[in-house]
Amino acid sequence: MQVQLMSYGALTDVTGSEVFELEISQQSVTVAELKLILLARYPALEGKTFRIAVNERFVVDEFEVLPGVIIALMPPFSGG
Repeated sequence: MQVQLMSYGALTDVTGSEVFELEISQQSVTVAELKLILLARYPALEGKTFRIAVNERFVVDEFEVLPGVIIALMPPFSGG
């Protein structure tokens, strides 16, 4: 399965790009499994605080990621 990822803020320094694609051997993974895949590919993510959004919605670790979705790695942010 191929998914498109976007990273923001300091996470872009780790991934090397704001937009990139990731090939995953399974046809679906949970967000928790996706995090492990990302940590294996980008060890510098270890210890970084970030949330994952799928198709512009924040999701929990049990959420199932399917082919064709857009995933965003979101660092902590504040607004006003």
